[in-house]
Amino acid sequence: MQVIKYPLFQILLFLCLSSFSQTFKSDSVKSFVDNSINLIRSNAVDTTNINLIESILYSKAKNLDTVSDLAPLYTEVFRLLRDHHGSLKYKDRTYGWDKAERPENTYLKGRLKTEKAVVSQIIDRRTAYLRIPGNHDFAFKKVDSIANDITAHINKVSTAKIKAWIIDLRTNTGGNMYPIFLGLQEFIGDNMVFGGFRNAQGLSSGQWEIRDGNMRIDGIKLLRQVQLKKPLKKDIPLIILTSCYTASAGEMTAISLIGRKNTYIVGEPTADYTTAVQGFTISKEAGINLSTDYVVDRNSKIYTGNILPDVEVLQGDNFENLKRDKKILKALELLNK
Repeated sequence: MQVIKYPLFQILLFLCLSSFSQTFKSDSVKSFVDNSINLIRSNAVDTTNINLIESILYSKAKNLDTVSDLAPLYTEVFRLLRDHHGSLKYKDRTYGWDKAERPENTYLKGRLKTEKAVVSQIIDRRTAYLRIPGNHDFAFKKVDSIANDITAHINKVSTAKIKAWIIDLRTNTGGNMYPIFLGLQEFIGDNMVFGGFRNAQGLSSGQWEIRDGNMRIDGIKLLRQVQLKKPLKKDIPLIILTSCYTASAGEMTAISLIGRKNTYIVGEPTADYTTAVQGFTISKEAGINLSTDYVVDRNSKIYTGNILPDVEVLQGDNFENLKRDKKILKALELLNK
């Protein structure tokens, strides 16, 4: 007779989990925990603490009466996942991890409420300036209008005298990255993969590319209706401005340009939302959003945290008078060199 030997740890873990599954006070709570753990284990980009998460949920949930009592436990779950981009949605409430000790910029924080439109102007006669805020096009209903608006603003300030550009992402708190990429297509380049995503196994799970003037994001072809009236000079110098509020799609936009020739980032470290987030259904009343992939740039560098500027400039922002804005002044100094 063949004897199969199992390590003592596996035996203890099996017995422990078996006891958890038999002592739940509520079947609905147990089902919720089981479903959420399976989704996390299969999809989260960082599952380093999955066994600890499983142990905590089983231990704390087994005596709960309802899922309403259970839901607040997921704040700790997302902390252990190191995922402040994801969250649990249950009924009308959201449970996530609010990463502590975030930097703050009082001036920009106040401007976030009013910065809703693209801004363009010419600075010092030869530098074009473009400020792109975040958007709320999560339903992909405004891809054309957002991309066309960005292109229209580029056309507005693009002249033969322009020798460099500043793209300001300080108030870009996120949204839909597709139309921003599309609006900035000529800055990004052509005939290249300029970024994408990698899953927990390090495998490609999405690719951003431009071939023969056609942009494809994760296999989806994007077409822009408004075209540039004047071609951009190849590798024209470019400064990207960032802040502690540059997040998600704003960070993806910066990453789409990182690695481009004559391109530098000036400002503050970004907000650290450089993961792709997907939503999964747990029950009729609940869903879980998980960070499932890390973003990579055109050089295949993986971003597991925020983007650090090439030249750090903290505070000193002044949208009312750009010639007194410390980040813009530093950008102009670099461009002059």
